[in-house]
Amino acid sequence: MDWLTQMNEALDYIESHLTDEIDLDEIGRITACPAGLFQRIFPKIIGIPLSEYIRRRKLTLAAYDLQVSDCKVVDVAMKYGYETADAFTVAFKRMHGINPAAVKENGVSLKAYPRLTFTLLVKGVTEMNYRIEEKEDIRTVGVVIKASQENNPIPDFWGECYENGTAEKLCKTSPGKPLIGICCNMNNDGTFNYMIGIETTAAVPAGMSELIIPKSTWAIFESVGPMPEAIQNVWQRIYSEFLPQGIYSHAGTPDLEVYFEGDNSASDYRCEVWIPVVKK
Repeated sequence: MDWLTQMNEALDYIESHLTDEIDLDEIGRITACPAGLFQRIFPKIIGIPLSEYIRRRKLTLAAYDLQVSDCKVVDVAMKYGYETADAFTVAFKRMHGINPAAVKENGVSLKAYPRLTFTLLVKGVTEMNYRIEEKEDIRTVGVVIKASQENNPIPDFWGECYENGTAEKLCKTSPGKPLIGICCNMNNDGTFNYMIGIETTAAVPAGMSELIIPKSTWAIFESVGPMPEAIQNVWQRIYSEFLPQGIYSHAGTPDLEVYFEGDNSASDYRCEVWIPVVKK
């Protein structure tokens, strides 16, 4: 089964379960991709988290139900998985700008988010610079936070590490090595751990953690340009162009962002994205 078919079948599954429980493990089975990893991939392709897409689809259909039927607000709230009518009303108003009880009023404006469909587009005019490398275990030390697609503290985390001296302390443990951003321990609820670390053989500094990244085959992509736009574009292209059309799949182990010294706002700033891969 090809990538497009898998992704569209996952969307079919989501669409058919908007009024009951969506089993993320079933999405993982359909896409042949661990559920936690799928939730990380989804916003890199689509631009919004999977949970936000599901929320928008539910509230789109809820508005249709309220317009064309005599259902009570509380019944529609229960239908789409909200525990209370108040919680549903808050979410509905946040998206549509009006209370659900007002949907039948003349001239009200509502928002509709259509079901997504993955299609093949002609891409690849701009080349992607990458290389394949085999690496033994990589030992890293660093500081860790829990992150999610809905609540992304990573940019602030980097800022804090530079401000409080953590980045400098890391660099002193392994002079000449670049700092690394590491995404790992991806959970079905969309959360994952993010480490700012460095490859080293030194002892673990106080207040920091050790992470051993297992022996892997790496697809290593070059990013050139100002941050964060340049690396975000690389991530998007990896998941929408390289992996779907290539001979590799993501191995499901931690992936890395490798940051070299330099002005990260410069047009020629260079960093790398490392994706652990296996042959399909």
